Amino acid sequence: MRQPPFVRAASHLMSLAVIAFVAVCGAAQYWRSDLDWIAIPLSSYLYGPGGAYVRAVYYLMGLALLGFARASYLATARAQRTVLGSALFAGAGVILPVVAITELFRGTPYEEQAHVTHMLTAPATFLWLSFGMLLLSSRWRRDARMKKGSLPGLVLAWVATFVLWLQVLVHGLPNGLMEKLAIGLILLWLGWAGRRLLAPRTP
Repeated sequence: MRQPPFVRAASHLMSLAVIAFVAVCGAAQYWRSDLDWIAIPLSSYLYGPGGAYVRAVYYLMGLALLGFARASYLATARAQRTVLGSALFAGAGVILPVVAITELFRGTPYEEQAHVTHMLTAPATFLWLSFGMLLLSSRWRRDARMKKGSLPGLVLAWVATFVLWLQVLVHGLPNGLMEKLAIGLILLWLGWAGRRLLAPRTP
């Protein structure tokens, strides 16, 4: 049986968001020749030339994550469903646009408050996504219908989490490169998981 229309729509939206995110943020590494892509994190591209395009894909990904949070819950067997996992993806979907919006307050009287907000929401987004990826991947490994082909997702989730903690615990690593590597792994997992949502349902 095919998945319900909402699950299929969420899958397609996630695929679109991943492609758009990669395309726009990848292109930003070239058009922002004033920034050192190895040293500078992606958040610096939210402001300045082309920043509107980068913010737009943040908003799109936030919407896709909200849809994915619900769709992944519905697509998982009842015994393996996790409210916490869905809440982690939904939370990331809510605060990812906030990360982008904070950059609009540069040079305003609210710059300091926006900076504090950014420093709280950006790490939270990474943490919630990594834990959500690990939790959902583990549940899908025990789901009779989703188990086939689930190992790459679990491996990707662990590798992304390892890279995130490596950046936190090991000082001296190039911040921009490590962050973009982690983002790339997360996007790869989201693209994979979005396609997994289309696995046929058990009658």
